[in-house]
Amino acid sequence: MHHQVAGERMRKVMRAIALVKMSALILTVAFSQPNKNLQTLKGKIVPNFQLRDLNGKVINFSQFRSKVLLLNFWSPH
Repeated sequence: MHHQVAGERMRKVMRAIALVKMSALILTVAFSQPNKNLQTLKGKIVPNFQLRDLNGKVINFSQFRSKVLLLNFWSPH
């Protein structure tokens, strides 16, 4: 019985440590200085490229010139 209580306590401690580490990582990234090289890209034309949509259709991004475009690179894998 004592080992079971100690094991549960250890799991709680490990979860708390993991939560603190993840929080520190998120805060570090959120408040870090932006990459100064990105500033030079403002106003530049995006090079043409192609990607496949969810249905496998090839999308040529030159067709979206002069339009606001949001790319969501999400994957369930």
